[in-house]
Amino acid sequence: MADGKIHVYVGPTCPRDEILRHYPDVVIHPPVAHGDFFSSSINSGDVAVVVDGFYHHRLGLRHKEYLYALDRGVTVIGAASIGALRALELSAFGMRGIGAVYDLYLSGVFDGDDAVAVAHEEEAPYSSLSVPLVNLYTAVQVASTDGIVRETDMGDIISVLRSEYYASRTQARVLELLRRAGWPELAEWYERRTAEDPHVFDQKRRDCLAAVDVAHCLVTAGAAGAAGRVTGARGSGWKTLFLRSWSNHFVGMTGDPPLSQRLAYQQIFNPHYARVWERYLEETYRRDHGGSSESLAHSFSDCLAKRIGVTGFPASGASEGKSWLYDFICPMPDLSDPFEVELLLSSEKSSDIETVARHLRQMNEFSDRSQGSMRQKDPSVLSKDASKILLCSIWGIPPDALSREYRSRGIPNIATAVRILQPFVIGAIKKQTHLRVESA
Repeated sequence: MADGKIHVYVGPTCPRDEILRHYPDVVIHPPVAHGDFFSSSINSGDVAVVVDGFYHHRLGLRHKEYLYALDRGVTVIGAASIGALRALELSAFGMRGIGAVYDLYLSGVFDGDDAVAVAHEEEAPYSSLSVPLVNLYTAVQVASTDGIVRETDMGDIISVLRSEYYASRTQARVLELLRRAGWPELAEWYERRTAEDPHVFDQKRRDCLAAVDVAHCLVTAGAAGAAGRVTGARGSGWKTLFLRSWSNHFVGMTGDPPLSQRLAYQQIFNPHYARVWERYLEETYRRDHGGSSESLAHSFSDCLAKRIGVTGFPASGASEGKSWLYDFICPMPDLSDPFEVELLLSSEKSSDIETVARHLRQMNEFSDRSQGSMRQKDPSVLSKDASKILLCSIWGIPPDALSREYRSRGIPNIATAVRILQPFVIGAIKKQTHLRVESA
């Protein structure tokens, strides 16, 4: 196999052991969910095969996350289940659809996720508890070919089966519906055939294996085969702040200690972090826009001025204006970009990483002593007002300078400042022994 890996997101549609028996090198994941495509384990040249996806148990994978993977050079294939429906919806943007279920969506036979949805166990192996409508459609097609039902009755039969809520569409319920609707011969035939072979009409399983086979061919073909990209979307307008925030959330949880906590520590406790943030703004602007160093100071100030709605800023005041503008602009960094992370953590020391880990241990110990109260919906240790007092003490500033200070450190608002402070409160209070703050 080439360097690229095959990632298969599958649950009730096909047992992992069956996939691994055919392709032992693939990486099997649970049904796809929100955040999975931000993983650093998926890289350019890999193929992601989406079969099943969570929707009740966890938040589902957003459409923009599929585009995010494609934009990173990952080929994304959808088949058999929710993957087939997403492939249809995103085919214009570069996602590929494979199999008969995808063709059913493409031809308009089905148009909703109820056709492929099944009730299943919440934990691996995610065994199915109901029968998907697309598999029943396959059975009715075979029954028509075998002369069990007339072809003209197929639409009525599927309508009866579709009227049943997907989670209640068990094998026993399917047989009952067919008999009550006037097709007892079909019920008997279906019961007998599935008793002989439980997977005889399992189109979803066949499509899953077919999609993995296509992925294997793409990866073994090398970079020319497995090279995903976003099509049909002009520019980068689809890369919204929502997508950036989702990416930062999941990427920020990686590492030990987590990347987001290391960055928060620098923003709060590094006395010179305003300089780090200023350099981050300049260097990312330089990378994105190019130009000579002399022209950058002026164009950078103009760019920031436009972003906050200031026009006619004097060229002679570029250097002074830049300092003023830093107080108002806090773009959201991209924590998935190594270049940006290196800039944001450029002044981090190895001792800082150890300190972050110590702070987090102290917070966990406090949480345990507080009988898990820190794990509730509101994880705040200090109230907003108490947090402001602590931040002013850490930064050595009066309260009226708080807004300017947190913005100069790349923190967009007081709510964010209070939130990222919380994991470090216990350690910070130990250092600020002269402060008297009350736990919220």
